[in-house]
Amino acid sequence: MFAKMRGQMILLALCAGLIWAPSAMGTLNVNVLDLDGNGDYVSAVDALNLTDFTGGAFTLQAWVFVKQLGANQPIASKYLDAGNQRSWAFMVTSVGQLRAYVSGDGSSGGTYMWQTTSSVVAADVWLHVAFVCDPAGVDKIKFYVNNVEATHTNGATDPPGGVFNSTAPMYVGRFLSQYYYGYMDELRLTDGVLSSFPSSTLDVPLVPTVDTEVLYHFDEGSGTVKDHANLWGNPTNTGTLNGGARRTSWDGLGPNNDLPLPVTLIALAADPGNHEVTVNWTTESEIDNMGFHVYRSTNQSTGYERVTTQLIPSQGFSLTTHNYDYLDDREVVNGVTYYYKLSDVDVNGRERQHETIASATPTNPAIIPGEDMTLAPYQLSQNYPNPFNAVTTIRYYVRNPGSVRLAVYNLAGEEVALLVNSLQTAGEHLIQFDAASYPAGIYFTRLTGENGYDNMKKMLFLK
Repeated sequence: MFAKMRGQMILLALCAGLIWAPSAMGTLNVNVLDLDGNGDYVSAVDALNLTDFTGGAFTLQAWVFVKQLGANQPIASKYLDAGNQRSWAFMVTSVGQLRAYVSGDGSSGGTYMWQTTSSVVAADVWLHVAFVCDPAGVDKIKFYVNNVEATHTNGATDPPGGVFNSTAPMYVGRFLSQYYYGYMDELRLTDGVLSSFPSSTLDVPLVPTVDTEVLYHFDEGSGTVKDHANLWGNPTNTGTLNGGARRTSWDGLGPNNDLPLPVTLIALAADPGNHEVTVNWTTESEIDNMGFHVYRSTNQSTGYERVTTQLIPSQGFSLTTHNYDYLDDREVVNGVTYYYKLSDVDVNGRERQHETIASATPTNPAIIPGEDMTLAPYQLSQNYPNPFNAVTTIRYYVRNPGSVRLAVYNLAGEEVALLVNSLQTAGEHLIQFDAASYPAGIYFTRLTGENGYDNMKKMLFLK
């Protein structure tokens, strides 16, 4: 019988898919890098020299908001003041072209330059820009703006097969005596060639890959800027704010920077149900608004994550009252209090989160004995959270007092934990499973009871 059960479990795992993808719930861009063009920048520790690219190929990308053209605006560079040892640089020129330098010997004379044939960057608007260097490729140099390739000069000039390697730091917002004036977000340096980039600020923040050398979200608190590339085992190329550089909240950018608040929110409420919550909100006016996202947390102050996988359409432009609702039934556990926030997205793709909070605690409806005899004698719900780190909560319901056995199995079908094996009272039961001493991976929780009841749920444990 156990062999049969094991086969069923493996089949279930295969059907469900053994490759876990990150949650579709994105994380809101909270802050941007704010540079005033007067000697402020971010300096990055050079743990890997940031020039040891495979075959000399690398990609640099960022969201930029240039406040004023008229001077060169360096996005990122790597060089030493002493001896003019240049490695590479990427910038916006004084007239809005994208320009890149790559050096093979570190000298200014041995540095190659490319730039777009026309102005592709305007002031006072968010744009995604990227530079790709591919010495072994057919098109060895490419520039992108909002995921659209831009033509460039010096097309016959080949980049060096290996970038000049020095112990120079990497600078964000600085090259030589030139400094960036404006906002910047989601800066990423990658070993190798990328060919697809975000085309809208609706896209969730970048995530590191095995080739990521530097990834700055600029969302940490004041002081050190952290490099999230170490999630994949790469060095922690920590950066530090210098010369008055700071972070500014998206909410604080304000109407003076072409970032008007598109929505006037006058009400936000959350109505609990059975393993679900309905979020309702009312707007008084909407100006150039594309839609909404809903964010959820079990902590009123922190930890809000997006639960909407798609933008909830809005009225666009309206000066009258409108009502909206969203049903949240995604891994909602009865008895847990959930807190909700709303964000709106304007026609330029900028997203802002409102500070109004609504909360609700879903509950199981009372069942009158004999009212509905078609109900199952037991019910096993999905654990929460799932995926989980160390501890997760398992919920099950017993209609009538009776025997309950609740156990956890690994992917090989071996029982690794017996959580319950006793008579249980009628009603809802919650029990925690602590997997801190187990290896990460896929597990199954199995509930068996009287009259042949037998049910399983898949759980994913991440460390």
